[in-house]
Amino acid sequence: MVEPTRLGAGAGLAAGAASGTTQRKLRKMSGHPEEPRVFSQAKILVPLGLVASLVMTLVMYFPISDYVAGRSNDIFSIIIPGLITLFSYVLLLHGLFRRFGVDREKVWTKFGALFRKEVRFDQIDRFGVGFQQYKLYAGDTKVNIDYNRFDYSLVFIRLLEELQVRRFKLQNVDIDDPQWEDTAQAHRNMFASDVFENHRAFYETHPEELDKLQALIEPPTSYSN
Repeated sequence: MVEPTRLGAGAGLAAGAASGTTQRKLRKMSGHPEEPRVFSQAKILVPLGLVASLVMTLVMYFPISDYVAGRSNDIFSIIIPGLITLFSYVLLLHGLFRRFGVDREKVWTKFGALFRKEVRFDQIDRFGVGFQQYKLYAGDTKVNIDYNRFDYSLVFIRLLEELQVRRFKLQNVDIDDPQWEDTAQAHRNMFASDVFENHRAFYETHPEELDKLQALIEPPTSYSN
């Protein structure tokens, strides 16, 4: 039987997103773990993509002119710089238009007006784990949670709240699996530990909020499904 973890000074980490990587340490954290967030990588990707695309656009003149003038017959002298140029523009566009976000109702991702995907928390039917990311599913729609890039604490809190009222598939464990309850408790421990480690200073100075988070780790007496 998996027991609820106890949060606070000296609490051990559950195996989840809470791990010390450089990328995680560079995240911009919210003042309150339940604050809605909109994320982007514009500060990094726009200047990097802009400089790279300008430089590569200028560089492309030389292999193209040599090929057209017959001074070179190596098509790869155009293809390889061309691919690097394309990649530079992709970085720039990603920085300008790619956004990610979460509020109390949903988690979403979009690229300008071209596409938008969202998963509402009350419609989640499966939680999955990928390489350094979580995956939330509602039917055929999936949104990735890149916890090393961004502060997704609100996602973890909303998952804890949903697990207080209903069951959904957790990785490979279906809701009718005899191991589901232990699996759910392990996930509650993991999500709460992630939130606590993301905002340890906040919870240490707001004991009432820590009590609320601790209550979400406890198993419910019943579920709606």
